[in-house]
Amino acid sequence: MQIQQFKVTLLEDVVTSKRAANEGGHESLDYLPGITFLGAVAAHLYPKLSDADAYTLFHSGKVRFGDALPLSESGQLSYPMPLCWYKDKREEWGPKMGLLNYQHEEYEEYDESIQEEQVRGNYLSFQYDSKNDDRFTKIVPKLRMKTAINPNTGTAKDEQLFGYTSLPVGQQFVFNLESDFADDDDRGKALFKQVVETLQQADLKLGRSRSAEYGAVKIELLPEPKNERPAIQEFSQAITLWLLSDAALQDEQGQPILFQPTAKSVGLPTHFVFDPSKSFLGSRRYAPFNAYRQRRELERTVLSMGSVLHFICQDEEQTVDAETLQHIQTEGIGLYRQAGLGRVWINPPILTAENPRNYFSQISSRLRKKPKVLQAPEEDLIYRYLAKRTQQFSDSDSIEDRLKKWEKERVELYQSARSLSYTPIGVCPGPTPTQWGQVMEIAKTASTVDELTSKLFEAHGVCKADDPQWTKRIYIKDKSDIDDFRKWLRDEKIGNETKQDLLPQIVARFAHLARDVARDQSTGQ
Repeated sequence: MQIQQFKVTLLEDVVTSKRAANEGGHESLDYLPGITFLGAVAAHLYPKLSDADAYTLFHSGKVRFGDALPLSESGQLSYPMPLCWYKDKREEWGPKMGLLNYQHEEYEEYDESIQEEQVRGNYLSFQYDSKNDDRFTKIVPKLRMKTAINPNTGTAKDEQLFGYTSLPVGQQFVFNLESDFADDDDRGKALFKQVVETLQQADLKLGRSRSAEYGAVKIELLPEPKNERPAIQEFSQAITLWLLSDAALQDEQGQPILFQPTAKSVGLPTHFVFDPSKSFLGSRRYAPFNAYRQRRELERTVLSMGSVLHFICQDEEQTVDAETLQHIQTEGIGLYRQAGLGRVWINPPILTAENPRNYFSQISSRLRKKPKVLQAPEEDLIYRYLAKRTQQFSDSDSIEDRLKKWEKERVELYQSARSLSYTPIGVCPGPTPTQWGQVMEIAKTASTVDELTSKLFEAHGVCKADDPQWTKRIYIKDKSDIDDFRKWLRDEKIGNETKQDLLPQIVARFAHLARDVARDQSTGQ
């Protein structure tokens, strides 16, 4: 079996929806599902492959795109929190909290003095930084509210407000790419190599809204894949499966299994039976979106990652050999394994410990490798664009602070202009919405302050000295030399602005707001 491991760094926020519903609050997954990588690679390679090769790569299960789980702050692999772990509800969450492993035989009877609370929504790393104690990792999605735009007016559509929660930019993940091609299968190895090269070289975008402002990622091949699942050497009469990804199990009639998994559904011999007393299950359902077909696929009902399944042997004279168990752990269980589902860890040592805290180990902060800073070549337009976007986000607070100062005078300007020119209600007493829109477009494209002032105020600029709207009389207390809109924008605001590096952005943002005010003035609001 071939295994390649990749690190994914988010260059933009990434939206991975948890469910198919388009009403109600949007929820994002806190990891990158394997199907996103499968779909991204398929979009690049499908047109170049024969039908047989496409089936082999993307549908046969011989190539498996694993889920990308987050790296801890110290760069360690992480795993979904097992659902058999609980803590005292009254105890504060943190790395030093007490963990109760209810999969262990010690907890066959619950302690009534403890208010149990299941530990979920986090990832664990077996090794952690001795300085920061990052054995638990939690991804906090970002929420952005948006609105649909009316193409006829260029304004927000009524009743079309929506929001996306997304994985934050800068977060790093790791996923495995596995294949089952035989050593003498040269064609299979060549196909696998194509996938590896596509992941590294293609301009991949993942998740939803990829054409807008989401989805850009950087994928790097890790030279030495890490595998913390030891090979299975011994047979056993009690089998525990820890789901490292969602698993789609089905019975003999093809129906999904949620509450009573059978031994056959996970690849065990039939003399094993499911033990619900030591099993802890979660489930969800979703319908993945197929961008090529522009529709959703069939709904999938799955056991959630982190679930713990326990099976016991009914016949003491029979057991299951280590080879069978190793095959299950390597190949996975259930359906959709090519998309990352069905990954398991059989009899993990951490679930046999009465106190799971004893299984974690420290790494010295001095030995921890510093994360490599990704640097793109200067000619990389995508990198320069993303760097500019990042800088814009960091400057947003400064821009809003300056706007507040500009905003204080804006309302007074229109009020004084209406009074001085005796403009009736329903007629704009200053620059019109169209004129402010022109200012906004120029400010958006201006790369320097000189370019901005030239396109606004010189002979062929949009703020002409003889324009009746820009030269409407205004009054500002203690500033008698500023007597029209044009002088106010050129001399009072642009000329005196201390944040010259942010000036085009400030003007663009202000013009956008001023356009709305001018529109209200024109309608008598």
